[in-house]
Amino acid sequence: MKKIITIGGIFLLVITSIIGSLLYAHSTKPVSSMKEINNFHFVSEQLASSGMLALEDYQHIQDYGFKHVVNLIPGMQLKEKRHVESLGLSYQQIPVAWSEPTLDDFKQFVKLMKSYGEDKVYVHCQLNWRASSFVYLYRVTQLGIPHEEALRDLEAVWEPRDGWENFIADTVKAYQ
Repeated sequence: MKKIITIGGIFLLVITSIIGSLLYAHSTKPVSSMKEINNFHFVSEQLASSGMLALEDYQHIQDYGFKHVVNLIPGMQLKEKRHVESLGLSYQQIPVAWSEPTLDDFKQFVKLMKSYGEDKVYVHCQLNWRASSFVYLYRVTQLGIPHEEALRDLEAVWEPRDGWENFIADTVKAYQ
C-alpha cells in the first residue's frame, strides 16, 4: 500500500523543522553575561542551573568559578563535553527523558552531586525545567532546604507540569 503525503503534511513538517531550528539557534546564541543565559538561576553561591547555552558561554561558567557541569539532556553531546573539559571543568551527562524522568535518574544525580562536595556546580538542560526540578529535589531531599524556599527558586524558572509535578512529589515521598 502506498502512503500518500498531503501538501498539508509536508507544510507542517517544514514549518516544524524551521521553528525547531530557530529555537535551537536562539538558545545557543552567545551572550555577554550569565544574566543573559536562558533561564539562568542561582540557588546558592555553589549551585546554579539554566537552559542550553552556546559553547562560547561556558567561559562565563568557568569565570564564575564553577568546577562541574551536569547536562540532563538525552543524546550525544560530545562537542559540548570536549569544549567544557578543554576549559578544565568536569562534565557529566545524565540523559533524563522529558516525558519519563525516573527515580533512578535522580539517584544518579544525587550520587554525582555528593561526589562534588563543596565545589561549585552548574546544571543545565534545554530550558532549565529538568535542571531546576532536579536541583529543587536535591536541595529538599539531600540538603534539608525548606520546601517553601526551594519552591520559590523552582517557580522562578517554571511551574512544573506535564507529569513533572507528579515526578517531583513521588521523588520527595521516596526520600521521606
